[in-house]
Amino acid sequence: MKEAKIIPLTVLQYAKISEDIYDEIERVVHAGIIAAKCVKHPEYGDIILISSTTHADSLMIHF
Repeated sequence: MKEAKIIPLTVLQYAKISEDIYDEIERVVHAGIIAAKCVKHPEYGDIILISSTTHADSLMIHF
């Protein structure tokens, strides 16, 4: 199993990472939370972005 890193993101970091995403393969919206599974990010590889629809908080999980 690959080791995952969980990184809190600022709004600017989230926006920058979101710009570079080409292959979003799955998105789930639940209780005001959005989780997007993405592959082939140029810097981080496979990632999961998690953000709130009501707050500016977000996380990135990369493998």
